[in-house]
Amino acid sequence: MAITLISGPANAGKARLVTDGVRRHLAHGEEPLLIVPTRADGEYHLRELGGDGAILGVRVERFNGLIEEVVRRAGIVGQALGETAREQLLWSIAASHAGRPLERGFARSLGAFVAELQVARVSPARLRAALGQWAAADGSEASAVELGSIFAEYQRKLADISRLDAEQRAVRALDELRRAPALWGRTPVLLYGFDDLTRLQLDAIETLGAVVDAPLTVSLTYEPGRTAFAGRASTFAALAPLAREHRVLDARAEYYAPGARSALSHLERSLFEPPSARADSGAALRLLEGGGERAELELVAGEISQLLDTGVAPEEVAVVMRGSPARWELAEEVFASAGVPYALQRRRPLSDAAIGRALIGLLRCVPRDTVPAASAGWQAAPAEGELSDLLCWLRAPGVLTRVELADSLELSARRIGASSAAVARELWEERNWPLAALDQLAEAERRGATALIDRAARELQWLLAAPRRREAALLDAEELDEVRALAAARRALAELRELAQLAPETAPRSASELAQALEQVRFVSGERAATGAVAVLDPLALRARRVRALFLCCLQEGTFPARARRTPMLAEEERRRLAEVSALSLAEHEDTLAAERYLLYAVLSRPEELLVLSWHTSDDDGEATSRSLFVDDVCDLFQESLGERRARRALGAVAPVGEDRDGAAIANGASTPERAAAGVSRLRDPRLLAGLRERVWSASSLELWIGCPVRWFVERMLRPRTLDPDPEPLARGSLAHAALRDTLERLKQERGSARLTAATLPRARELLAVALEENEKRHPLSVIPERRPGVRRRLRADLERYLAHAALSASELEPRWLELPFGFPAEDDAGEPGLGVLQLGEGLALRGRIDRLDVGEHGEAVVYDYKGRDAPPAAKWLRDGNLQVALYMQAVEQLVGLSAVGGFYQPLAGRDLRARGVLDEDANVALDCVRSDVMASAEVRDLRAEALQAARRAAAQAAAGELEGRPQTCTYQGRCKYPTICRCEP
Repeated sequence: MAITLISGPANAGKARLVTDGVRRHLAHGEEPLLIVPTRADGEYHLRELGGDGAILGVRVERFNGLIEEVVRRAGIVGQALGETAREQLLWSIAASHAGRPLERGFARSLGAFVAELQVARVSPARLRAALGQWAAADGSEASAVELGSIFAEYQRKLADISRLDAEQRAVRALDELRRAPALWGRTPVLLYGFDDLTRLQLDAIETLGAVVDAPLTVSLTYEPGRTAFAGRASTFAALAPLAREHRVLDARAEYYAPGARSALSHLERSLFEPPSARADSGAALRLLEGGGERAELELVAGEISQLLDTGVAPEEVAVVMRGSPARWELAEEVFASAGVPYALQRRRPLSDAAIGRALIGLLRCVPRDTVPAASAGWQAAPAEGELSDLLCWLRAPGVLTRVELADSLELSARRIGASSAAVARELWEERNWPLAALDQLAEAERRGATALIDRAARELQWLLAAPRRREAALLDAEELDEVRALAAARRALAELRELAQLAPETAPRSASELAQALEQVRFVSGERAATGAVAVLDPLALRARRVRALFLCCLQEGTFPARARRTPMLAEEERRRLAEVSALSLAEHEDTLAAERYLLYAVLSRPEELLVLSWHTSDDDGEATSRSLFVDDVCDLFQESLGERRARRALGAVAPVGEDRDGAAIANGASTPERAAAGVSRLRDPRLLAGLRERVWSASSLELWIGCPVRWFVERMLRPRTLDPDPEPLARGSLAHAALRDTLERLKQERGSARLTAATLPRARELLAVALEENEKRHPLSVIPERRPGVRRRLRADLERYLAHAALSASELEPRWLELPFGFPAEDDAGEPGLGVLQLGEGLALRGRIDRLDVGEHGEAVVYDYKGRDAPPAAKWLRDGNLQVALYMQAVEQLVGLSAVGGFYQPLAGRDLRARGVLDEDANVALDCVRSDVMASAEVRDLRAEALQAARRAAAQAAAGELEGRPQTCTYQGRCKYPTICRCEP
């Protein structure tokens, strides 16, 4: 055995022994291979070796590079099956066995399971037998038995097309070296920086060191008996018996900076151990607490900025965090806005790039004429793209010279509820030009998978070139991701094209299936850590090198430590049962907590001078989140002053980074005079103010101003065009108004009176049904077809109930006007021209449309305004800002010349259908109403006068530009509707 095992805690000098071994091999004329976990680690060690002139003759590779060298020397020939082609092949085989299309994620899990079987050298026959024994032992057919058939067919397919996958190549190469060790020779191999070793890596170490007898050195961070290393005990136990020499190193503290040595060395030696005397953290360890995720990262960015200002080189700082793509994007945004130079490299889905998103969207929108034949035992369902897919393609740079055309399409489609790409295409081609690319792809699809893939590759190339035509453009740093995405997509398409030629029955059958395959493609985005940039890394990426300052961020429960993940295809209990009944032992579930403890230990041992831990107490929506218990494990090692000195930044704090480190920042939603004043300001533009002074108001607009001037300004002045269709309650109200108007007008034409009685009620119901059907074309109740019948039935039932209620109410008044307009241009009138603008004095002019005006024999008039439900009584009009009926009563007297003796809000639904409002008790009108709504003439005059004064006051405030947020009275669900504009909450 030629294996040398070097073990010891972090910072024990293992790297020096490994590099000394490299130099020793070079001195003997050998050409060693140094194997490290990441490419960045390789570049770091090349620089270290280059400083001593020991770079010539040594190769620094990742583990995949070692396997490729093993394959080359073992003489394994033939092309390897690419990752995309492999997933497509597995997906096709599994779908054929299932008799239906499967989720693409299933193919990825199946691929991991197949890789595990091949590394363990489990044959399809062995797997089938074991699964059969398991099914027989449990008395029923196990759901996993089909895996044996899928695995067998997968290997048959690979043999038929003369291809090997990555694990097959590696295993065959290692087996060949075991049979013929001389193929490798005596090339030394040294592995450094690996926290754990996979089954394939252990196999390679055993083959090269124990069988081939090549000089092989393995370093492993391990110390027996410590809790932090429990997750690596099995790896140590596998390596120790193979080692000819085992060198155990003791802990050393000289790698830490002198000022930080005491604290950081204490942390490394005591983490997860029984409590002892608490140490002073000094300036070497700090804690940051953010109110939200953004607040936390802003704190981190502020601390890094201060370090860089003191002369610390950016490349000597690392930010370590684990999280979702959204978290990485947030980190990029925060660091860029703070001016922190950073390098962040990560794998992203192809759809994150503009050209990838456009190509996938385009493929999804390809029209389907026929369903592919079920040659593989299942039929691919015709998949129709969505509106968003078509927009992704149209909005790709270079597809349209005027991108606003896509915006117009989205607006039109969403307003009518068109969600499919087919309907969206019809809308587009009605206004613009034919989308020939869709038909070209459809034609290619009909010619077969190879033609479809070739056409998709041309579209991909065109998408990259389109925005740069005739420019001889040089790509900047922000555009490099598009090129990386192009390269990844071209590789994937080339793999699928090869698969289509070798095994046509397994290739993508349609454009939508090709889009699904491309959705699984990943590309490497961003730049690797380099000089002049702070490295932003995943915890696993910082294992083989040290940094001066390290920020470990987003220490939340469920993130670090991570939750346990299920093994692919078979759960832990199923694997144990399989081993019990068949003696087939597959890899068991890893102890996640033990592995996470070791990873934390490894990360915390990397800084030399400063370690900063950070977390957030809530997400950015204000929902509470739990801090990782790992933070408590660290704090338990130090004096309480560590926690007391933690810096804080509140959720939504708007002060510049660094100004609220003492916890004095304004929390999100806090209301202070200074903040309220900073949120919005007085309107000052002379032309705008002149327009407000001359404005003809509506009653609803005045009510909106009284509720909240900021909301009025956004909705009535800025008037942003919404992408969403009208809310169903609004559509329901519009249809109800139109249907009642037509019903009563036709009843008046037929019977001479629109007044509802028991005798006219049956005919009114018939007319209502007709009116609803006719008006629904102009006022669709819902953009969701499935909802329309139910909403339509509810509305008809409510209106019929109202008609019955009105027929039973005792009223001698005649509905003379229905939707009576005033203040509109003559051409906009609905049949009652001649009513001008209502002048209410002090510069207030009003226009509107009275839903119904009932008139008595002696000219007494009562105003009715329809409401959905919950009509407000007159006693609450002024308090709640309901001015419409009171102002319409004024309009009736000034413009129509009638005596307005009453005004009511009439609910059309709800438990109580009684109209609520006000009726002059001195009027000679027989009207069935709530007793408290009958008031003395003086009270009615006072109520109308106060409503008029409130309307004048609102108009005067607007004319003076007195814009302010009023979240206490904003009518949007009891809270502020535009908090980012208003910046003011109650």
